[in-house]
Amino acid sequence: MAGAVACVRRFGNFSCLCGFSRLSSLTNLTRNYSRTLNTPKPSNLKIICCRKPYQIAHYYVKSKPKDPHALSWKAVFALCSGISCGIGFSIAYLGQVRDEENDIYKDENIVLAHLYRARDWLHEFKESFAEPSSDLLLPDPLPEPYIQPKYTLVLELTDVLVHPEYTTTSGWRFRKRPGVSQFLKALTLPMFEIVIYTHENGFSSAPVVDGVDPEGFIMYRLFRDATKYTNGTHVKDLSRLNRDITKVVLVDCDSRTSQLQPRNSLVLKKWNGDPKDTDLFELIPFFHMIATSNVDDVRPILDFYRNEEDPVAAWRRNQDLLRKQQEELLLQQQQQKQQPSGGGFFSRGLFGPRR
Repeated sequence: MAGAVACVRRFGNFSCLCGFSRLSSLTNLTRNYSRTLNTPKPSNLKIICCRKPYQIAHYYVKSKPKDPHALSWKAVFALCSGISCGIGFSIAYLGQVRDEENDIYKDENIVLAHLYRARDWLHEFKESFAEPSSDLLLPDPLPEPYIQPKYTLVLELTDVLVHPEYTTTSGWRFRKRPGVSQFLKALTLPMFEIVIYTHENGFSSAPVVDGVDPEGFIMYRLFRDATKYTNGTHVKDLSRLNRDITKVVLVDCDSRTSQLQPRNSLVLKKWNGDPKDTDLFELIPFFHMIATSNVDDVRPILDFYRNEEDPVAAWRRNQDLLRKQQEELLLQQQQQKQQPSGGGFFSRGLFGPRR
Protein backbone atom coordinates (compact mmCIF):
# COMPACT_ATOMS: atom_id res chain seq x y z
CA MET A 1 0.00 0.00 0.00
CA ALA A 2 2.90 2.33 0.73
CA GLY A 3 4.20 1.70 -2.72
CA ALA A 4 0.86 2.63 -4.19
CA VAL A 5 0.76 5.91 -2.24
CA ALA A 6 4.24 6.77 -3.44
CA CYS A 7 3.16 6.15 -7.01
CA VAL A 8 0.19 8.46 -6.57
CA ARG A 9 2.41 11.22 -5.18
CA ARG A 10 4.74 10.91 -8.13
CA PHE A 11 1.77 11.05 -10.49
CA GLY A 12 0.52 14.21 -8.75
CA ASN A 13 3.89 15.91 -9.13
CA PHE A 14 3.98 14.86 -12.75
CA SER A 15 0.49 16.22 -13.39
CA CYS A 16 1.38 19.60 -11.94
CA LEU A 17 4.38 19.82 -14.24
CA CYS A 18 2.22 18.86 -17.25
CA GLY A 19 -0.48 21.48 -16.52
CA PHE A 20 -3.35 19.40 -15.04
CA SER A 21 -5.50 21.35 -12.58
CA ARG A 22 -8.18 20.71 -9.97
CA LEU A 23 -6.86 17.26 -9.10
CA SER A 24 -8.36 15.54 -6.14
CA SER A 25 -6.56 15.56 -2.86
CA LEU A 26 -4.09 12.86 -2.08
CA THR A 27 -6.52 11.27 0.36
CA ASN A 28 -9.27 11.10 -2.23
CA LEU A 29 -6.87 9.82 -4.85
CA THR A 30 -5.62 7.17 -2.45
CA ARG A 31 -9.18 6.15 -1.57
CA ASN A 32 -10.23 6.10 -5.21
CA TYR A 33 -7.13 4.20 -6.22
CA SER A 34 -7.63 1.59 -3.54
CA ARG A 35 -11.30 1.28 -4.59
CA THR A 36 -10.36 0.81 -8.19
CA LEU A 37 -7.99 -1.98 -7.22
CA ASN A 38 -10.96 -3.96 -5.85
CA THR A 39 -13.54 -2.88 -8.51
CA PRO A 40 -13.12 -4.25 -12.02
CA LYS A 41 -13.35 -1.69 -14.79
CA PRO A 42 -15.62 -2.25 -17.76
CA SER A 43 -13.64 -3.42 -20.74
CA ASN A 44 -15.20 -0.90 -23.06
CA LEU A 45 -14.50 2.20 -20.91
CA LYS A 46 -11.79 4.45 -22.22
CA ILE A 47 -10.37 7.64 -20.68
CA ILE A 48 -8.82 10.45 -22.61
CA CYS A 49 -6.70 12.95 -20.70
CA CYS A 50 -5.90 16.18 -22.46
CA ARG A 51 -3.27 18.77 -21.58
CA LYS A 52 -5.91 21.49 -21.33
CA PRO A 53 -7.90 21.71 -18.08
CA TYR A 54 -11.51 20.48 -17.82
CA GLN A 55 -11.12 18.19 -20.85
CA ILE A 56 -11.15 14.77 -19.28
CA ALA A 57 -13.68 12.87 -21.45
CA HIS A 58 -15.23 9.49 -20.73
CA TYR A 59 -16.99 7.56 -23.50
CA TYR A 60 -18.12 4.03 -24.12
CA VAL A 61 -17.65 2.03 -27.24
CA LYS A 62 -20.99 1.65 -29.08
CA SER A 63 -22.63 -1.56 -28.07
CA LYS A 64 -24.39 -3.91 -30.43
CA PRO A 65 -27.90 -2.82 -31.49
CA LYS A 66 -30.70 -4.35 -29.53
CA ASP A 67 -33.27 -6.60 -31.09
CA PRO A 68 -36.18 -4.38 -32.20
CA HIS A 69 -38.62 -7.16 -31.32
CA ALA A 70 -37.35 -7.56 -27.80
CA LEU A 71 -39.99 -5.26 -26.30
CA SER A 72 -42.73 -5.75 -28.90
CA TRP A 73 -44.88 -7.62 -26.39
CA LYS A 74 -45.25 -4.39 -24.44
CA ALA A 75 -46.57 -2.58 -27.50
CA VAL A 76 -48.98 -5.44 -28.21
CA PHE A 77 -50.21 -5.39 -24.64
CA ALA A 78 -50.72 -1.62 -24.73
CA LEU A 79 -52.58 -1.86 -28.06
CA CYS A 80 -54.86 -4.64 -26.85
CA SER A 81 -55.57 -2.74 -23.66
CA GLY A 82 -56.45 0.39 -25.60
CA ILE A 83 -58.75 -1.51 -27.97
CA SER A 84 -60.48 -3.27 -25.08
CA CYS A 85 -61.04 0.00 -23.26
CA GLY A 86 -62.33 1.63 -26.44
CA ILE A 87 -64.78 -1.19 -27.13
CA GLY A 88 -66.00 -1.17 -23.57
CA PHE A 89 -66.52 2.59 -23.58
CA SER A 90 -68.31 2.43 -26.96
CA ILE A 91 -70.68 -0.29 -25.77
CA ALA A 92 -71.40 1.64 -22.58
CA TYR A 93 -72.11 4.83 -24.55
CA LEU A 94 -74.02 3.35 -27.50
CA GLY A 95 -75.98 0.99 -25.26
CA GLN A 96 -77.59 3.76 -23.25
CA VAL A 97 -81.38 3.90 -23.05
CA ARG A 98 -82.62 6.65 -25.36
CA ASP A 99 -86.34 5.98 -25.07
CA GLU A 100 -87.40 4.33 -21.85
CA GLU A 101 -91.01 3.83 -22.97
CA ASN A 102 -90.06 1.99 -26.19
CA ASP A 103 -87.04 0.14 -24.83
CA ILE A 104 -87.47 -3.48 -25.95
CA TYR A 105 -84.51 -4.68 -23.87
CA LYS A 106 -85.56 -3.34 -20.49
CA ASP A 107 -86.21 -6.86 -19.15
CA GLU A 108 -82.84 -8.21 -20.28
CA ASN A 109 -79.64 -8.41 -18.28
CA ILE A 110 -78.01 -5.00 -18.07
CA VAL A 111 -74.88 -6.16 -19.90
CA LEU A 112 -76.82 -7.91 -22.65
CA ALA A 113 -79.17 -4.94 -22.95
CA HIS A 114 -76.22 -2.63 -23.59
CA LEU A 115 -74.83 -5.03 -26.19
CA TYR A 116 -78.17 -5.30 -28.01
CA ARG A 117 -78.72 -1.54 -28.07
CA ALA A 118 -75.20 -0.94 -29.35
CA ARG A 119 -75.76 -3.57 -32.08
CA ASP A 120 -79.02 -1.94 -33.16
CA TRP A 121 -77.40 1.48 -33.25
CA LEU A 122 -74.57 0.22 -35.48
CA HIS A 123 -77.08 -1.45 -37.78
CA GLU A 124 -79.07 1.77 -38.12
CA PHE A 125 -75.87 3.70 -38.75
CA LYS A 126 -74.90 1.30 -41.54
CA GLU A 127 -78.35 1.48 -43.09
CA SER A 128 -78.18 5.26 -43.11
CA PHE A 129 -75.26 5.04 -45.56
CA ALA A 130 -76.74 2.19 -47.61
CA GLU A 131 -80.09 3.91 -48.20
CA PRO A 132 -80.61 6.81 -50.61
CA SER A 133 -80.18 10.30 -49.26
CA SER A 134 -83.90 11.05 -49.57
CA ASP A 135 -87.20 9.22 -49.89
CA LEU A 136 -88.14 11.40 -52.87
CA LEU A 137 -85.17 12.06 -55.14
CA LEU A 138 -86.91 14.43 -57.57
CA PRO A 139 -89.21 17.38 -56.91
CA ASP A 140 -92.89 17.22 -57.71
CA PRO A 141 -93.90 17.35 -61.39
CA LEU A 142 -94.27 20.82 -62.82
CA PRO A 143 -97.80 22.21 -62.57
CA GLU A 144 -99.59 23.88 -65.45
CA PRO A 145 -98.99 26.07 -67.41
CA TYR A 146 -95.43 24.70 -67.31
CA ILE A 147 -94.58 21.76 -69.56
CA GLN A 148 -94.14 18.50 -67.70
CA PRO A 149 -93.22 15.64 -70.06
CA LYS A 150 -95.28 12.50 -69.77
CA TYR A 151 -92.25 10.19 -69.76
CA THR A 152 -89.02 10.23 -67.75
CA LEU A 153 -85.78 9.03 -69.37
CA VAL A 154 -83.14 8.06 -66.79
CA LEU A 155 -79.57 7.72 -68.10
CA GLU A 156 -76.39 6.28 -66.64
CA LEU A 157 -73.31 8.42 -67.29
CA THR A 158 -70.33 6.04 -67.29
CA ASP A 159 -70.01 3.71 -70.31
CA VAL A 160 -73.35 4.93 -71.67
CA LEU A 161 -72.71 8.60 -72.45
CA VAL A 162 -68.97 8.81 -71.70
CA HIS A 163 -66.05 6.41 -71.31
CA PRO A 164 -63.24 7.06 -68.78
CA GLU A 165 -59.67 6.67 -70.02
CA TYR A 166 -56.41 6.98 -68.10
CA THR A 167 -52.96 7.86 -69.40
CA THR A 168 -49.78 8.60 -67.49
CA THR A 169 -49.35 11.93 -69.25
CA SER A 170 -52.84 13.42 -68.91
CA GLY A 171 -54.41 11.33 -66.12
CA TRP A 172 -58.14 10.62 -66.25
CA ARG A 173 -60.06 11.82 -69.28
CA PHE A 174 -63.64 11.16 -70.42
CA ARG A 175 -64.37 10.39 -74.05
CA LYS A 176 -67.75 11.62 -75.24
CA ARG A 177 -69.85 9.03 -77.04
CA PRO A 178 -70.76 9.80 -80.65
CA GLY A 179 -74.29 11.14 -80.91
CA VAL A 180 -74.69 12.32 -77.31
CA SER A 181 -75.59 15.89 -78.24
CA GLN A 182 -78.03 14.77 -80.95
CA PHE A 183 -79.57 12.20 -78.61
CA LEU A 184 -80.23 14.71 -75.83
CA LYS A 185 -81.47 17.39 -78.19
CA ALA A 186 -83.88 15.05 -79.99
CA LEU A 187 -85.44 13.59 -76.83
CA THR A 188 -85.63 16.58 -74.51
CA LEU A 189 -88.77 18.59 -73.78
CA PRO A 190 -91.59 18.07 -74.55
CA MET A 191 -90.96 14.36 -75.21
CA PHE A 192 -88.95 13.26 -72.18
CA GLU A 193 -87.82 14.52 -68.83
CA ILE A 194 -84.13 13.57 -68.97
CA VAL A 195 -82.42 12.64 -65.68
CA ILE A 196 -78.82 11.58 -65.06
CA TYR A 197 -78.70 8.82 -62.44
CA THR A 198 -75.15 7.51 -61.98
CA HIS A 199 -73.30 5.38 -59.44
CA GLU A 200 -70.36 7.81 -59.53
CA ASN A 201 -69.87 10.44 -56.83
CA GLY A 202 -71.07 13.94 -57.53
CA PHE A 203 -67.73 15.65 -56.88
CA SER A 204 -66.09 14.07 -59.92
CA SER A 205 -69.15 13.51 -62.12
CA ALA A 206 -70.77 16.96 -62.04
CA PRO A 207 -68.07 18.58 -64.24
CA VAL A 208 -68.37 15.67 -66.69
CA VAL A 209 -72.13 16.22 -66.98
CA ASP A 210 -71.49 19.92 -67.63
CA GLY A 211 -69.17 18.98 -70.48
CA VAL A 212 -71.60 16.46 -71.95
CA ASP A 213 -74.62 18.78 -71.80
CA PRO A 214 -73.51 22.39 -72.27
CA GLU A 215 -76.98 23.41 -73.53
CA GLY A 216 -78.83 22.17 -70.45
CA PHE A 217 -81.09 19.47 -71.91
CA ILE A 218 -80.67 17.36 -68.75
CA MET A 219 -83.20 18.49 -66.14
CA TYR A 220 -81.94 16.69 -63.02
CA ARG A 221 -78.79 14.94 -61.80
CA LEU A 222 -78.60 12.14 -59.26
CA PHE A 223 -75.31 10.70 -58.02
CA ARG A 224 -74.05 7.90 -55.77
CA ASP A 225 -75.67 9.25 -52.63
CA ALA A 226 -79.07 8.71 -54.27
CA THR A 227 -78.47 4.96 -54.81
CA LYS A 228 -79.18 2.01 -52.54
CA TYR A 229 -76.04 0.04 -51.69
CA THR A 230 -76.89 -3.68 -51.78
CA ASN A 231 -74.39 -6.56 -51.91
CA GLY A 232 -71.62 -4.41 -53.33
CA THR A 233 -73.81 -2.76 -55.99
CA HIS A 234 -75.20 0.76 -56.12
CA VAL A 235 -78.82 -0.03 -57.00
CA LYS A 236 -81.07 2.63 -58.53
CA ASP A 237 -84.48 2.62 -56.88
CA LEU A 238 -86.80 4.12 -59.48
CA SER A 239 -89.71 4.10 -57.05
CA ARG A 240 -88.09 7.03 -55.22
CA LEU A 241 -88.05 9.29 -58.27
CA ASN A 242 -91.46 10.77 -57.41
CA ARG A 243 -92.70 9.85 -60.90
CA ASP A 244 -95.23 7.40 -62.33
CA ILE A 245 -93.26 4.14 -62.55
CA THR A 246 -95.20 3.05 -65.65
CA LYS A 247 -93.67 5.94 -67.58
CA VAL A 248 -90.03 5.71 -66.46
CA VAL A 249 -87.28 4.22 -68.66
CA LEU A 250 -83.80 3.51 -67.28
CA VAL A 251 -80.93 3.19 -69.78
CA ASP A 252 -77.92 1.49 -68.20
CA CYS A 253 -75.12 -0.95 -69.01
CA ASP A 254 -75.32 -3.01 -65.80
CA SER A 255 -78.44 -5.09 -65.13
CA ARG A 256 -77.67 -5.27 -61.41
CA THR A 257 -78.38 -1.57 -60.92
CA SER A 258 -82.03 -2.06 -61.95
CA GLN A 259 -82.72 -5.21 -59.93
CA LEU A 260 -85.54 -3.52 -58.03
CA GLN A 261 -87.44 -2.56 -61.21
CA PRO A 262 -86.00 -4.71 -64.01
CA ARG A 263 -88.99 -4.18 -66.32
CA ASN A 264 -88.24 -0.46 -66.51
CA SER A 265 -84.68 -0.91 -67.75
CA LEU A 266 -83.06 -1.06 -71.16
CA VAL A 267 -79.62 -2.59 -70.61
CA LEU A 268 -77.14 -1.67 -73.35
CA LYS A 269 -73.71 -3.07 -74.04
CA LYS A 270 -70.90 -1.10 -72.44
CA TRP A 271 -69.38 1.46 -74.73
CA ASN A 272 -65.60 0.96 -74.81
CA GLY A 273 -64.74 4.26 -76.49
CA ASP A 274 -65.23 3.21 -80.13
CA PRO A 275 -65.46 6.45 -82.17
CA LYS A 276 -67.55 4.67 -84.85
CA ASP A 277 -70.33 3.69 -82.45
CA THR A 278 -73.88 4.53 -83.64
CA ASP A 279 -76.07 3.14 -80.85
CA LEU A 280 -77.29 6.51 -79.59
CA PHE A 281 -78.23 7.56 -83.12
CA GLU A 282 -80.27 4.38 -83.54
CA LEU A 283 -81.98 4.76 -80.17
CA ILE A 284 -83.44 8.14 -81.12
CA PRO A 285 -86.26 6.66 -83.28
CA PHE A 286 -86.89 3.99 -80.62
CA PHE A 287 -87.64 6.53 -77.89
CA HIS A 288 -89.35 8.79 -80.39
CA MET A 289 -91.73 5.91 -81.12
CA ILE A 290 -92.48 5.48 -77.40
CA ALA A 291 -93.18 9.18 -76.90
CA THR A 292 -95.33 9.66 -80.00
CA SER A 293 -97.34 6.46 -79.53
CA ASN A 294 -98.60 7.84 -76.21
CA VAL A 295 -98.53 4.44 -74.47
CA ASP A 296 -99.85 4.21 -70.95
CA ASP A 297 -97.16 1.76 -69.82
CA VAL A 298 -93.65 1.53 -71.28
CA ARG A 299 -92.83 -1.80 -69.63
CA PRO A 300 -94.46 -4.11 -72.22
CA ILE A 301 -92.34 -2.46 -74.92
CA LEU A 302 -89.17 -2.84 -72.86
CA ASP A 303 -90.02 -6.47 -72.07
CA PHE A 304 -89.58 -7.28 -75.73
CA TYR A 305 -85.89 -6.24 -75.56
CA ARG A 306 -85.10 -7.09 -71.95
CA ASN A 307 -83.63 -10.53 -72.67
CA GLU A 308 -81.60 -9.36 -75.66
CA GLU A 309 -77.83 -9.26 -75.27
CA ASP A 310 -77.71 -6.22 -77.56
CA PRO A 311 -81.07 -4.39 -77.56
CA VAL A 312 -79.88 -1.90 -80.17
CA ALA A 313 -79.01 -4.69 -82.60
CA ALA A 314 -82.40 -6.32 -81.93
CA TRP A 315 -84.13 -3.00 -82.59
CA ARG A 316 -82.15 -2.66 -85.81
CA ARG A 317 -83.21 -6.12 -86.99
CA ASN A 318 -86.85 -5.42 -86.18
CA GLN A 319 -86.71 -2.14 -88.06
CA ASP A 320 -85.18 -3.84 -91.11
CA LEU A 321 -87.84 -6.55 -91.00
CA LEU A 322 -90.61 -3.98 -90.65
CA ARG A 323 -89.18 -1.98 -93.53
CA LYS A 324 -89.13 -5.03 -95.78
CA GLN A 325 -92.71 -5.89 -94.85
CA GLN A 326 -93.84 -2.36 -95.63
CA GLU A 327 -92.04 -2.43 -98.98
CA GLU A 328 -93.64 -5.76 -99.87
CA LEU A 329 -97.07 -4.50 -98.85
CA LEU A 330 -96.62 -1.34 -100.89
CA LEU A 331 -95.49 -3.38 -103.89
CA GLN A 332 -98.55 -5.62 -103.63
CA GLN A 333 -100.84 -2.61 -103.49
CA GLN A 334 -99.23 -1.13 -106.60
CA GLN A 335 -99.54 -4.41 -108.47
CA GLN A 336 -103.20 -4.70 -107.54
CA LYS A 337 -103.87 -1.21 -108.88
CA GLN A 338 -102.18 -1.98 -112.20
CA GLN A 339 -104.08 -5.25 -112.82
CA PRO A 340 -107.51 -4.98 -114.63
CA SER A 341 -110.63 -6.33 -113.00
CA GLY A 342 -110.83 -10.05 -113.80
CA GLY A 343 -114.56 -10.36 -113.07
CA GLY A 344 -115.61 -7.70 -115.59
CA PHE A 345 -113.49 -9.13 -118.40
CA PHE A 346 -114.88 -12.63 -117.78
CA SER A 347 -118.46 -11.49 -117.78
CA ARG A 348 -118.05 -9.52 -120.99
CA GLY A 349 -116.32 -12.46 -122.66
CA LEU A 350 -118.95 -14.92 -121.54
CA PHE A 351 -122.11 -13.00 -122.31
CA GLY A 352 -120.72 -10.74 -124.99
CA PRO A 353 -120.88 -6.98 -125.21
CA ARG A 354 -124.04 -5.26 -124.30
CA ARG A 355 -126.13 -3.67 -126.96
